Amino acid sequence: MRIGIDTLFEHPERPSSAIDYLKNLVEWLPRTGPEHSYYVFVSPRNRHHFRGTAPNVHWVQCFVSNENMPLRIAFQQTVLPYRIVKLGLDVLFSPGNVCPLLGDFRRVLKICTLHHYQMPDLVGRTRSLYRKFAFAQSAKRADRIVANTLATKSDICKWIGVPETKVSVVVEASYEFYAATPQEVTQSIRAKYGIDHDYILFVSNLYAYKNLETLLRAFAKLARQQGFDYQLVVAGRDCDSQQAKLETLADSLSIAPLVRFLGFVPPENMPGLYTGARVFVYPSLSETFGKPLIEAMNCGVPVVASDASSIPEVLGGAGTLVKPLDVDEMSQAIHEASMNETLRAKLIKRGLERARSFSWQASAEETLHVIESTVCQAA
Repeated sequence: MRIGIDTLFEHPERPSSAIDYLKNLVEWLPRTGPEHSYYVFVSPRNRHHFRGTAPNVHWVQCFVSNENMPLRIAFQQTVLPYRIVKLGLDVLFSPGNVCPLLGDFRRVLKICTLHHYQMPDLVGRTRSLYRKFAFAQSAKRADRIVANTLATKSDICKWIGVPETKVSVVVEASYEFYAATPQEVTQSIRAKYGIDHDYILFVSNLYAYKNLETLLRAFAKLARQQGFDYQLVVAGRDCDSQQAKLETLADSLSIAPLVRFLGFVPPENMPGLYTGARVFVYPSLSETFGKPLIEAMNCGVPVVASDASSIPEVLGGAGTLVKPLDVDEMSQAIHEASMNETLRAKLIKRGLERARSFSWQASAEETLHVIESTVCQAA
């Protein structure tokens, strides 16, 4: 079988949070199904994201990726179908929410986000309108759709009108190097980023729906309590100028000296950053998966997270859930997870056990099963 994989939706210098999924997919699929040939569509600029020299992997050079979004979209909808047919591919796997609408070949589509339905005001009107049209048309054209949680599958069926039988759930995972680090590694990471207190940690790109405003307000309430001597560390790329707004809010709450915005932190530094945290907080209003949850659990950090969308499903009872906009409930949960040693030990144990249920090998096996069954149905 000749399988195409489209990676062009990733930006060469500012990849999305899906980049880890995509890199592991490209690495594990050829191992899982060595009898197949894989044609990975890359650009000269985003090729550096991907490694691997397996003989059954072929790198197909395209002249653009997401550094020029309009041109990338045009390429995917016009030139890419021609390339697929010319290469004689049996199926294209499109992990970036949209797939080509033209061309006679099988399509497996992965839908990763539905925020434009759930909170269009935070996504923006123009972007929401484009996504609603492009996602719906792609879902209609695709032979099968992959979702990463049951919650996401339910949303796809609800918002796009896709039959449940067309959507398969394939969970994701995190890199194996996400594990608790020795104390000297943790100390060096703290020194590197100027963290001079014990800290509460948040990790993700700073989109508005990540709900950091509520976390800042909850932290401000805790900072006024005697005995709560922590910093709040925020690790993630700025998006849509959110950091400036959050810094202004932190200043108005009189906690600016206690909040550290680190920006993007390279993956090799993340295990030490997670391990050193007293609590990991994930207050997001909407998620299709929430990979930082697994990373934190693998590193032995107690988790406090919102009870929204897929988060309870991913945590599986291994963390403390709170209403995402309830400042009092969030602050109380953070206080308990940071100060109550019995609760901390319980959350750490449950988190480590839960994290072991996610693996890239299993994800690749299930993804390949969906791809193979799609082609077999057409035969």
